[in-house]
Amino acid sequence: MSTFVKLTLAGTLVVLAILAAGIYRFNMTNDDIFMVMEDGGVMQYDEAMAKKHADAVENETLNTPEFAVPSEIKPVANASEVMGKLFSLNTANPFEVKLPEGNKSVVLTHFIKIKQTEFAMGDYQDDEVKGRVLLDYMRITPLNFDPALNPDTENQAPVQDDPKMQAMPFVAPFIVTTQGSGVFWYLGLFSLDYDHNTLNHLGSVMLGDRIEVDSIEPVYPFESPYKVTVTYRDRAPSQAMSEEPKVVKTVEMTVSESEIN
Repeated sequence: MSTFVKLTLAGTLVVLAILAAGIYRFNMTNDDIFMVMEDGGVMQYDEAMAKKHADAVENETLNTPEFAVPSEIKPVANASEVMGKLFSLNTANPFEVKLPEGNKSVVLTHFIKIKQTEFAMGDYQDDEVKGRVLLDYMRITPLNFDPALNPDTENQAPVQDDPKMQAMPFVAPFIVTTQGSGVFWYLGLFSLDYDHNTLNHLGSVMLGDRIEVDSIEPVYPFESPYKVTVTYRDRAPSQAMSEEPKVVKTVEMTVSESEIN
């Protein structure tokens, strides 16, 4: 066989091989194609591409500002459990209640449940007197002294975008006990400073002994002189203190950003 014929046959075979490979490739489906993944596993082509797309979308979402993972929050030494639970503040600054008699400050340190109501509680000793302070935190009532945020006024002043950039005044009822039988209820005025993560007790008004507080509400329209009403149950003068209080009473108090009376 001549060299020319041999070359012609060889060329023909190469062309036929290329055509056969092309025909086979174009007749393959994605089901016949597999990919080796980064973890060494083997996955069908369509599934692998779908997973790759989903991973890319997830990574892009997590890197956007609203979904970005915050930097590690450093724990604060001796952080206040009460401030953390009530105001979501990671701070060592405590929630302190001043005793109406003597003005001694009592730190609220933990929580206790009494008759289905949970209180923030702190123990104290004032000279020879020992007792407890219990704050009924479920009845914390914010006071909005800013007319720009008051829907009952016509003030058109601009509202701050971030209310946490200012102090939050509020009233809350609390109990003071002693070694005696008295369980004295007070309404306290407080101010929470978000800028410094601090809380100040500004004043208190006594409500009664062994009463039951039902509600605390600002008097609307909440305008100067600002007022709040407290509805509670007390006993008739002829009733013994051991009896359940059933006489409904309402008391109105004047409040400001620094005083309650």
